[in-house]
Amino acid sequence: MSTFGSRIKELRKNKGMSQKDFGKIFNLSESTIGMYERDERKPDFDTLIQISEYFNVSTDYLLKGKDFSSEAEKIFDNANTQIAARDGEISREEAIKAIEWLLENEKDRKPGDKQPRRKKFR
Repeated sequence: MSTFGSRIKELRKNKGMSQKDFGKIFNLSESTIGMYERDERKPDFDTLIQISEYFNVSTDYLLKGKDFSSEAEKIFDNANTQIAARDGEISREEAIKAIEWLLENEKDRKPGDKQPRRKKFR
């Protein structure tokens, strides 16, 4: 199972950085970085945001291993696809309506639901 520490370590190694190099960027000691990577300690919010920005990943990814912003993009893409299939043109207003429709459809879903409960899009 992927953990916060393993994700930090992987990102650091992918950049070819040592723990010491990593620590210098964020003004943290090498031992602090080691504790992060062993999941013995977590960064404060400001440091978490700095790390996410430096590695160009979301804080969702760092904390949970999942980028929820990409889930939102999938919903938006799905809405655009449905509108495009309907009339070939997507105005800003139609895209907003589609997103509102998708959010309304998804609001009653529970974690682990396999099939979305969909109402027909008008």
